[in-house]
Amino acid sequence: MKLGNYREIPPWGRIASGIALLALALATTSTAQEVSDAALKDRVAQLVGRLDSEKAETRTAAQAGLIKLGARILPLLPETSKTTKPETVKRLAEIRAALSKADEEVDTKPSRVTIEGKGIRLSEAIQQLQKQSKNLMTDLRDPSGAGTTNPALDLEIRDQPFFEALGIIARKGGVSLNYATGDGSIGLMEGAATGTPVREMSGPFMITLTRIGLFREVTTGVSSANVQLEVAWEPRLRPMLLALKADKLEVIDDRGKPVPPQIDKEATEVVLRPENPSAEINLSLAAPDRAARKLASLKLTADVTIPAGIKTFRFPNLTEEGAIRTIGEVRVSLKGTEVEENVWKVNVELAYPGGGPVFQSYQQGLFNNRIWLQKADGSKFEQNGGFSTATSGEGVLGFEYEFVDAPGKPGDYQLVYETPSKIITIPVQVTFKDVILP
Repeated sequence: MKLGNYREIPPWGRIASGIALLALALATTSTAQEVSDAALKDRVAQLVGRLDSEKAETRTAAQAGLIKLGARILPLLPETSKTTKPETVKRLAEIRAALSKADEEVDTKPSRVTIEGKGIRLSEAIQQLQKQSKNLMTDLRDPSGAGTTNPALDLEIRDQPFFEALGIIARKGGVSLNYATGDGSIGLMEGAATGTPVREMSGPFMITLTRIGLFREVTTGVSSANVQLEVAWEPRLRPMLLALKADKLEVIDDRGKPVPPQIDKEATEVVLRPENPSAEINLSLAAPDRAARKLASLKLTADVTIPAGIKTFRFPNLTEEGAIRTIGEVRVSLKGTEVEENVWKVNVELAYPGGGPVFQSYQQGLFNNRIWLQKADGSKFEQNGGFSTATSGEGVLGFEYEFVDAPGKPGDYQLVYETPSKIITIPVQVTFKDVILP
C-alpha cells in the first residue's frame, strides 16, 4: 500500500487561487476585511477601557463582551505594565485564560449547515456555507468572468453536514470542486462533476473511492488489486498526519472470502499539508477470487492528528539570544541567529507540556509552524528558505529556519512564531459496500 500527498497543484491553479472571489464574491473584499479588522480593534479598545470602570456591572459586562468576541482578539489585547490599574490587570488575565482555553477546544464533529429559500444566488449560498462552517472557499473559474454564471438556487438544506451541503450546492449550481488550490481552501471549477461518486463520511472527513484495478505481473504470474481513495477534510481543521490502522483494514468479497491487504509498515502514514485539503490513499490488496464480482465490504480505519490552539509568540529583537516566551504550558526559546552572507539562520526550540507530542525526526515538520520577521512599522518578511531539525527529545522540538536576502540587519526585526499549543488525534472509519470489481 502506498500513501501520498494529493496531486501537485498545476500552474494555472496557483494563478487562479490568488484571484479569489472575482466572479462570485465568495468572501469579503480586502477593503471590507480591513474595515472589519479596524472595527474589531476599536471595539476591543473600547471594552478594555471599561475594565476599570467605577461601576462593577460595567466592568463585568465589558469582560463578558471581550470573551464573547472570541480568541481572534487575543493579539489585540494590550500588554500590562506597572502603570496598568490592578483591576484591569486582573480582568485581562482572566480574559486571556478564558479565550486561550476556548481556543484550544477544536470541534471534531462535522460542521452543520442550514440554508433554506428559493432563488438564492450561488454566491450567496457559498457565503452562507463559509460563514456557518468557517471553511474557506475560492472561485477558480475564468478570472475574466467569461462564461461564469451565478444561478439562482432553490435550497432546502436543514442542519446537514458540511460536505453534504457543499455537494448539494455544487450540483445545483453546476460547478465542480477542486481540493488542489494551494491556499488551503476548497475551489470551485466550471462545469458540474460527472458520474455518481462513491463516498462515505466520517465526522468532518469525506472519503471517496476513485479507482479500483486488477493487475497481473506477467513475468511472475502474481495477481494483485489496487484501490485508490481520496480523503478530504474541512479546511478549518488543518490536519497534520493520517495514520492508517493496517491491522483493522478489512476487505471481503461477495463470496464471503477475505481479501488480504498487502501493506508495508513504512507506508501506513502520510503527512497532510494545509495547502490542499485532501490526500490520496492507495491500498494494495491480494487479487480477489476470479469468481467474485464485487467487494461486499471494504472497511478502512485511521487516526488523524490535528493541531489545537494556535499560539503566537513574539520576540522584540531577532538578536535577543536565549530569550524565552511562554503561553500557557507551551514554551518557545529563541536560541540564536547566525548570519552567513545573505542567509540568516534562526534557531527556535519548542517545549510542550507533559512530555508533549513526540514524533520521529522525519515527522517533526508536521507542525506546519509559521515564522516570520516583522519591523516596527508592521511590514513582514516571510520565511523563504528551508528548515531543518536542530534538536529533539521528550517534549522538546528544535528547528533551524533560513531567511534569504532579508533587507537590513537582524536588529531591525522582531521574530513572530506560530505553533499549536497541543496536538489531538481523531478517528476516521468508513465502510464501502458492494464495490463493483472491473
